[in-house]
Amino acid sequence: MKKQLLLTFDYELFLGPKSGQASSCLLNPTNALLNIMRPHGVKAIFFVDTAYLYTLEKYSKQYENCKNDLRIVSDQIQNIVREGHYVFPHIHPHWLDAKYLPDIHEFVLKDVRRYRFHSLDKQDRQLLFGESMRIISNIIHPEFPEYKINGYRAGGWSIQPFEDIKPFFKSFGIEYDFSVMRGAYQFSNAQYFDFSDSPAKPIYNFSDDVVKENKGGEFTQLSSSVIKLSPYIKMGDRILQKVLFKFVNDHTYGKGVGQQPKALRDLSPRSLKGHPSKDRSHEPVAVELLSVVKLQNYLNFFREENYMHFVSHPKMVSNHNLSMLDQFLKIVFHDYSIETDFLKIAELYKK
Repeated sequence: MKKQLLLTFDYELFLGPKSGQASSCLLNPTNALLNIMRPHGVKAIFFVDTAYLYTLEKYSKQYENCKNDLRIVSDQIQNIVREGHYVFPHIHPHWLDAKYLPDIHEFVLKDVRRYRFHSLDKQDRQLLFGESMRIISNIIHPEFPEYKINGYRAGGWSIQPFEDIKPFFKSFGIEYDFSVMRGAYQFSNAQYFDFSDSPAKPIYNFSDDVVKENKGGEFTQLSSSVIKLSPYIKMGDRILQKVLFKFVNDHTYGKGVGQQPKALRDLSPRSLKGHPSKDRSHEPVAVELLSVVKLQNYLNFFREENYMHFVSHPKMVSNHNLSMLDQFLKIVFHDYSIETDFLKIAELYKK
């Protein structure tokens, strides 16, 4: 059996008091990622924050900068599909409450009362999911009319309770979900998810509950990977980050500010299973977290497992991260036969 490698990216701005701009958070880092993946024939998935596009579209009627951003972001999304990658919706509902600052061409997203899809009323759920599918379709289908928009990732992992979003999956033909981070949970006034009891297998069918396998279920879950790291590795990585920042000026591409801890209230119970999402001994596999200190851990994980799923954010990557991704891909593609197309990977688990 081929090794299975999923590279997925949440294509979004920062989601707090300072959004950053499209050029630094999306366009430049995404082009750098495409350049690294292209020689290996990787088929990645980009989950586009469609609530951001909906907001850009709204402000485009009044502000030329928003109109230009909508155009250049749409052009990049088209190019992503043209290069053979997938593009699916990714909804952060609190964009509905974003405030635009035209003087600096950035948004403020401090209000987290509607951070989760669950927090929307029925009318706004219908509006936001419908507009998300319309916008993605309008960008992709003029050039690729047969392209199927059948995948989804919830903003902030907050896919639960699934009953709130299941009707939209059925109405709009969503078959594949990528919102489960195996074993993790988080409850706050913004995020809400509990994957502590998720199945051991990384890919499974489900119907009414994203963490309960149903072999006859109409939806397929492709969960993300979590890696365990020792305190020594974590300490070494923190030292490395300080050195890179101070002496090499290595920093993230995006220039923005996400949700601040003081704005969030941690309401998490201590689960008997799983781990809090901020547990430092468990870390989601991500390009922006991959460093020379962790590279061997990532390689060991891939050697021991048949399936590895990166969940990354272009806005968060640095040049060092990109260099490590390049090294990782060169090593694993040399050593293994690898499948990166999620459709083919999902089929392997249905047999």
